Amino acid sequence: MPLKKLIPLCLGLSRFFLTFIFVTISFCGYSQNNLKNNEDADLAEKRLKSQNNDEDKVDLLLALSKYYFERDKYNIEPVTKSITYTKQAFGLSKKLHYKKGLGTSYLWLSMLEQHDNHFNRSYSYATSAISILNEINEYDLLGEAWVMVWSSKTLMGLKYEDRIFYLKKAAIYFIKSNNKKRLGDCYREMGDIYLLLGKGNESLVCLKKALTLYQQSNYKRLDNLYDLIGAAYIFLGDYKEGLKYEFLALDTAEKLNEKKELFYVVYNRIGLAYEEINDYNNALQNYEKSLKTAEDFSTIEFNRAIEDIRAIVGNISRTYLKIGQYDKALTFINNIKKKYPTIEEKNSFKLDCILIRIYVHKKQYEKALPYQTKIISNINEVHDYDVLALIYTTLIDLNLAVKDYGKANYYNDLHFKVCNKLNKDSYFADYNLWEYKIDSARGDLKPALEHYKEYVRFNKRYFDEKKSNEINKLNVLYETEKKDKYITNLKNASIIQNGSLEKASLIRNIMFAGFVILLASIYFLYRAYQSKQKNNLMLKMQQDQIRESNVSLKNAIHEKEWLLREIHHRVKNNLHMVVGLLASQTEYLQGSEAIDANLESQRRVESMSMIHDKLYQSENLSMIDMPSYILDLTYYLSDSFDVRKQIRFTLDIEKVDFPLSHSVPIGLILNEAVTNSIKYAFPENRQGVVTIILKLENGKFHLTVCDDGIGISDTIDPENTQSLGLKLMKGLSEDILADFKISNESGTKIELIFTM
Repeated sequence: MPLKKLIPLCLGLSRFFLTFIFVTISFCGYSQNNLKNNEDADLAEKRLKSQNNDEDKVDLLLALSKYYFERDKYNIEPVTKSITYTKQAFGLSKKLHYKKGLGTSYLWLSMLEQHDNHFNRSYSYATSAISILNEINEYDLLGEAWVMVWSSKTLMGLKYEDRIFYLKKAAIYFIKSNNKKRLGDCYREMGDIYLLLGKGNESLVCLKKALTLYQQSNYKRLDNLYDLIGAAYIFLGDYKEGLKYEFLALDTAEKLNEKKELFYVVYNRIGLAYEEINDYNNALQNYEKSLKTAEDFSTIEFNRAIEDIRAIVGNISRTYLKIGQYDKALTFINNIKKKYPTIEEKNSFKLDCILIRIYVHKKQYEKALPYQTKIISNINEVHDYDVLALIYTTLIDLNLAVKDYGKANYYNDLHFKVCNKLNKDSYFADYNLWEYKIDSARGDLKPALEHYKEYVRFNKRYFDEKKSNEINKLNVLYETEKKDKYITNLKNASIIQNGSLEKASLIRNIMFAGFVILLASIYFLYRAYQSKQKNNLMLKMQQDQIRESNVSLKNAIHEKEWLLREIHHRVKNNLHMVVGLLASQTEYLQGSEAIDANLESQRRVESMSMIHDKLYQSENLSMIDMPSYILDLTYYLSDSFDVRKQIRFTLDIEKVDFPLSHSVPIGLILNEAVTNSIKYAFPENRQGVVTIILKLENGKFHLTVCDDGIGISDTIDPENTQSLGLKLMKGLSEDILADFKISNESGTKIELIFTM
């Protein structure tokens, strides 16, 4: 297995740790009030008592929240104070209609929820911040809001390739606000993700952009970035440049007195680079430095460090095997196992493979076989195809050694499936080489020869890419050409000495004919060259026309998308205006029924407004992400009735997208169903649960809203009711051709069955 594949994966620091650092740094300097110590905080708290309820008070509350969180984010007392001040800022901003304060409060709530590992809530608050800040063009805050969306999605397990979208969104706003430091952070994270995806060139482009931006903003903490740039160069095979940046990372980290985990990551990467260029002495020296630093760090973060120690031990052992020091490798591994008994508990497949190869070399097969049993019993936990390839080739080697050719062939069949997944010549070459060895051991010489030919073919293609085989081939051709020329000269000399005039004349005629043929060939080649140039010119003109057409089409598509997005944005704003007008009308209404009807109308309009808001923010302008929409609608209704402490909502929403034609009716039905549960199911402030389920079963969507409240009266007939809410739900369900049912099942249960 080429070591280059291991570079992006080796000793990656905790993704949670790096993500949280990126997000925490982002909240520096939001408030105009900069509190540096406890004395400043005490004075600020005294000012709060006499401060008017204005925008300055909101800023002061946010400054206090920031101070207490950053002072000690791992202590419950200051974090609780931070939460309290943020909620006060949120409430006052809402009362004052201070949008910047409201947006910043949502950002702080997002970060605080993320700190408590409530990633869904963190995501919801971040999207709310984006919705508000979009209206006032606060670009820097918008960039930070997209960072929070990215970090929440990342911590919820979003795939690497899907994370880049959110970072690019954040980068757009940091460009507008000319925040070069934060823009550099975004490019650094994108470069890290591209490297994890194995896209070295894309990673290097992003990381170099980050370096330029950091330098322009006079940011000095470049050690982590230098390490990533070095890793990208090493992955691309430029070991000289990669080592230069890794040593630069070490030097920078030492000057900044950085934490130990960065040092053992860098030393390990340097070791991998030296191992790749066969400089095993330097490789071992750096691996040993990496191990020592990781062991020092394990006293602080044992669980995190033990995974990295296992990886470094594997690298050291593998290097010992390459230089033939099998006993030294075995002694080293046994000493580590005594020192860290948990190193073999889980995820030790690479180490187990190294032990098997050591025992196979020493012909101690009885000691190797238990490791085979251990690997096979846990192999379902392996999802990395490179690791699977290593496991299967190791087991093939072992079973060939013990002459169990059936098992060897079985494991090579599994190895072939992995090769198909990876689809690289080097793996297919390995597969055919093992087939050749198995067939040879069995005495099946004909298939062995065929597999050896395939091995040579794939191996040649693999080394052609690396150019090493091409150099050897040129050397062989050069020596062969010199030999042929020498033989020809000897023959010519013999002909000259022993030939007759007739033979000499024949040679002259042949040479003349050859000259004529050469001239003719040159003429036809020249004509062919002219024709090719003419064809190339025509092709270039056609390509230019196609390129112009593509540009026009792209512009038209972009303009269409922009117009659709603008329409949804304006519809959302108009609906918000309707909600505002209804809210204003409330002050002039008399009687609880009129006021309640007005509030219900506000909520119905708000549920439709959310749909257009989702479409405006989505890349797909015609489909609604239902889990996100239902979550936002539930949070809105819960906040609207202020029942978070009384009523708990549980959601089981399948990942589906609905068109606008279905999203609006379903949103209104959900609004009515949840509102009825909140208002009528739990009288006298009793506790309860409202459950919302959306599933796709047998080609039909099943939407269920149920509660564990007092239930619906048996006298109510859904077909002939005077309730506007039930009539509205019944009518909307008919609009989308859905079956509508309402029943009592330990509470009220509303079911909707429909197709798209």
